[in-house]
Amino acid sequence: MKRRGSKSKNRIVITPAAVEAFRANDFKALHRALGLRPWEMSPLPRDVEPLGCDPECQPNSMTTLFDQSFEQAVELQRALLEASECPL
Repeated sequence: MKRRGSKSKNRIVITPAAVEAFRANDFKALHRALGLRPWEMSPLPRDVEPLGCDPECQPNSMTTLFDQSFEQAVELQRALLEASECPL
């Protein structure tokens, strides 16, 4: 039997469109560019977008799908901040 490598479905690619949407603080365009589901937390900072993430303040409970996407949102926020420092 041939073994297959794992296909990471959670790996999200940071595209130039995602960086542009992040720089513009465009919630909808960023979700579209990253392929995020409607219930997933936005990587935009919480002070810009109420549905965004704050790396300093983890959700109290992880009972909702929104709260469970916190770690992914923080990781994406860091990657987008790094990418936005580089010229496109």
